[in-house]
Amino acid sequence: MQITLQNTEKGQCYAVRFDRYRQQVVDKLKTAVSVRWWDKSTGAWMIPANNKCKAELDQLTYYVRHFEPVNWGGNESKTDEDIAYQIPDMPELDEDHGLKIQPYPYQLQGIARGLQLKRFINGDDMGLGKQQPVSSYVATPNSFRRIGELQIGDEIFGRDGNVYTVSGVYPQKERRVFKVTFSDGVSCECGPEHLWCVRDANRRRKGKGWITKTTQEIMDSGVTYNLKGFGHNHTRRKWEIPMCEPVKYKERLYIIHPYIMGVLLGDGHLCNGNGRLSFSTPDMDTAIADRVRKLLPSDMLLVRDDYATCPRYNITKNPTVHENRFYQEIKRLKADKPSVEKFIPYEYMHGSVEQRINLLRGLMDTDGSGKRNRITYSTLSYGMARDIALLVRSLGGQAIIRRYDRQNEGKGVEFQVNVRIKVCPFYLERKAAEWDIKKTNYCSRYISSIEYIREEDSVCISVTAPDHLYLTNNYIVTHNTLESIATINKAGAFPCLVICPNTVKINWQREWHKFTDKKAMVLTDSVRTSWPFFWQTGMNHVFIVNYESLRKYFVRRINKSEKWTLKDVEFHNTIKLFKSVIIDESHKVKSTATQQSKFCKGITAGKEWIILLTGTPVVNKPNDLICQLAIMDRMNDLGGWKYFTSRYCPGPHGASNLKELNFMLWKHCFFRREKSKVLTQLPDKVRQIVTCEITNRKEYQDAERDLVDYLRRYKEADDEKVQKSLKGEVMVRIGILKDITARGKLREVIDFVKDFRENGKKIILFCNLHEIVDRLLQAFPSAVCVTGRQDMQQKQAAIDAFQRNPKTDVIICSIKAAAAGITLTASSNVAFIELPWTYADCDQAESRAHRIGQKDSVNCYYLLGRKTIDQKLYRIIEEKKHISNAVLGAEDNIQTNIVDMMARIFDETEEEE
Repeated sequence: MQITLQNTEKGQCYAVRFDRYRQQVVDKLKTAVSVRWWDKSTGAWMIPANNKCKAELDQLTYYVRHFEPVNWGGNESKTDEDIAYQIPDMPELDEDHGLKIQPYPYQLQGIARGLQLKRFINGDDMGLGKQQPVSSYVATPNSFRRIGELQIGDEIFGRDGNVYTVSGVYPQKERRVFKVTFSDGVSCECGPEHLWCVRDANRRRKGKGWITKTTQEIMDSGVTYNLKGFGHNHTRRKWEIPMCEPVKYKERLYIIHPYIMGVLLGDGHLCNGNGRLSFSTPDMDTAIADRVRKLLPSDMLLVRDDYATCPRYNITKNPTVHENRFYQEIKRLKADKPSVEKFIPYEYMHGSVEQRINLLRGLMDTDGSGKRNRITYSTLSYGMARDIALLVRSLGGQAIIRRYDRQNEGKGVEFQVNVRIKVCPFYLERKAAEWDIKKTNYCSRYISSIEYIREEDSVCISVTAPDHLYLTNNYIVTHNTLESIATINKAGAFPCLVICPNTVKINWQREWHKFTDKKAMVLTDSVRTSWPFFWQTGMNHVFIVNYESLRKYFVRRINKSEKWTLKDVEFHNTIKLFKSVIIDESHKVKSTATQQSKFCKGITAGKEWIILLTGTPVVNKPNDLICQLAIMDRMNDLGGWKYFTSRYCPGPHGASNLKELNFMLWKHCFFRREKSKVLTQLPDKVRQIVTCEITNRKEYQDAERDLVDYLRRYKEADDEKVQKSLKGEVMVRIGILKDITARGKLREVIDFVKDFRENGKKIILFCNLHEIVDRLLQAFPSAVCVTGRQDMQQKQAAIDAFQRNPKTDVIICSIKAAAAGITLTASSNVAFIELPWTYADCDQAESRAHRIGQKDSVNCYYLLGRKTIDQKLYRIIEEKKHISNAVLGAEDNIQTNIVDMMARIFDETEEEE
């Protein structure tokens, strides 16, 4: 079978010819391809080159392959496993996103792709650079700082030594951390996606410059070359990284000139306690003393003392001056240490380039040496050796510390720093003569090894440097709601209908208000027939409804009582108003048999903009796609129902040709980014509020009035004893309100948890009341729990089951019993059904999942009852989260703080939703 593309009077067509005539093949062609004709002049079957016919032709080729080879334009056909399908690249958004907040880069790409496709599935993973662990240090103009502390706008040094600003900070979940060790003994820690500027021997030899590779790519390609020697094998380091230029700290004002400080630290006597500072130097190096004398201020003198074996020079005050400023400065810097404890004061490590060079030369003139370009510095102090090495590296050089145990010589342990640097480290002529740079790679650094060491929170940053490189020491919405909101907003496809689970209606409303200037309305019985008026008058642009209410608001009647189909449904004409429809958690409409699926198909019919959101991987379950594709009117793009089911749904697992299916979906109507693929853009922990409606509003309102009355009496009380008594009563009534709220929102909590289970995700639930625990266990019999009612063995068994058993997907935890000391990293989803009293307790509970071993960004959901004490308590916790505990001190102080803040919040008239 030969297939070629030809231009005809009817446009481009596929010309299909067979090696020989086979009736069954021709019959198959006639049934499989809807549009085709026989062209006698060319002796070929002609098939229009459109998407539908192409898909039909694809189906035919898999049938013909059983009889003869198939060639597309001379290329023999391949099996699905052999074909390297090229998934389309995500486009960049080249216009303003139109939102109130700045989306992440992957979200901007999602918006751009959505604007291209119009009718599509956003399948981004639930809970959705340069990467280093948050404990790593980077060089900034003020000091080395932990990279986890950096914020956008902070200053940082680039490879060229200049100061640049941090343009992006993308915290991440627990990630693999690797230790990268270099040829000079320096090491740093980073993640597998950290970007390195490198070159190999071939690029260096040919002068091709530097390329960028991730840590993972370097590991994959190997750190060393394997070279065959004479009778043995040996290796050579492969990857060179560029040395930094001198880091340009700001010039500082010093009482003691950096060169003099270097001399004193090198050969000085700083701890004699007599108020004097002195240093020794042989007669052949009197140039050191001459330079020190020239650099001294007018109130200081340099006096030679010839009584010592080696000439000594004392730095003293002028007789007209009351005290020795230099001595007082040494004391302030705590530099008055014996030789084995010496170090370079922090301030001198961060002077300007010229100041640091002078400091280094003072050190090297005294305790440094050079011999045929081998430059070393010797000291008894490891702290001094470490600081010398860091000083040299800050000037763009290399420094390797070596330890020599000379105790058998009666000299103790010494440290030698081998120095390579492109600026002469000496003023002394006899030493400077031993320093010379001839080779272009005199100062170079290679990667020696990369080894996994642990898992830790990481962060990715971007910087404004031209090469985007920086020097090491070595908020936010992550779900796909933002992308769909931005897509519809940019398209101006209003009014928009959002169909979603009941538990997230209010959250959708809030997010429209948060991200855009468009007003969203949740449909209720009060606007059952009047909601179109709100669009026509410009009051609302978006209308939100849950799946279960579609019939109530949009269906006039169903003409059959049973076994009805979509043809039997009469919709209200108001559905024609909608220019766009967003269907959240679209896996809920994967079955064509459900009412919700039929209603969604009818409502979306003919719409230009249809967005389906699902965190469930759909490609592995082709049958689940059929209804969703039909809702988007995309089935024909994938060959129609008959072709789709025969091509992608056969087999024992109901799935085949998945690589091809994935390609076709991405090409026409789908994109998905796994959370692991965008971790460089995600924070390590995301907090989200989920607002729940309570079912016991009357009971709650009665109890709230009682609390407000006690709060009023508490504020008006003048007597301390009376106020203390009322304070206790207020706390009791706050507890009652919390309990009522917890019971009232339980129905929506259960729906919320069911959504996670349907997506195959585990979840950790935190609560206080035993009643809530029992109700949850009734709803989820396979769940395990950790509360005060279990002994240690039972608790550990529950933890082990949750951590190890894939079928144990829910664990219910008491905040008091499980907020600390246990590890629940099998899930990256934490939900609070009830709130603790303090932010510290929240953080402790979240940390059960957010700890070493966690491979995902942790999503923390706070399920708050609408217009309840939940929202007020959460506000108190948020207001106090800058302290480790919301209310510090004794229990009495805790109660006073909570009662006072609660009284203030209840006094405020703003409505909380």
